[in-house]
Amino acid sequence: MKLLSLYLLFIKYGLLSFGGGYVLITLFIHDLVDKYRFLSNDEFANLLAVSQMTPGPIGVNTATYVGFKVGEAHGGVWEGILCGITTTAGLLTPAIFLVLLAAYYFKKWEHNRLVQGVLYGMRPATLGLICSAVLIFANISIFTTPVTTANVRAWLTTEVAAGSFGIRFIPLAIAAASAWVMWKYKANVIYIIAAAALLGALFIR
Repeated sequence: MKLLSLYLLFIKYGLLSFGGGYVLITLFIHDLVDKYRFLSNDEFANLLAVSQMTPGPIGVNTATYVGFKVGEAHGGVWEGILCGITTTAGLLTPAIFLVLLAAYYFKKWEHNRLVQGVLYGMRPATLGLICSAVLIFANISIFTTPVTTANVRAWLTTEVAAGSFGIRFIPLAIAAASAWVMWKYKANVIYIIAAAALLGALFIR
């Protein structure tokens, strides 16, 4: 894919990333994994995990990684660096202009009923996209098979051996413990991720 095409592709993601990078995960799965096949499902799952451990938003980390991977595959390391810069710039371009526009016009229009209506309508849609991202994370890390109507029906109606309910119990326990510690103690995210990585290395092979 040419540099301009990569740039325009990630501009699209930048325009749709209201609510943060997590709302982009569904789009990334659809485009980068299923449509363009830049990444496999396992590569994308590993990318999500690494993105949580490295500084920067998940969308930016994904853009940089995908650009580098595509460029390196076609022209080596320097081509990868150039493509990584291009995809990252594409993702950030809309945000730069939208933030500048918001800074200039927000005070003027913040009490406008139309603007308030737009923001009011965007909030639940953003929540829905984040919930979709949570389900994708669960499919990648917790469930042994994707959560579909057919699979859920099979789990509920078919006799299965204990512990084979389509759930990886150790990752589920790590997820639940991480959520509880974060909610109860407001612990540093770095410590939670490091502890989860250690548990994964010890118990998940």
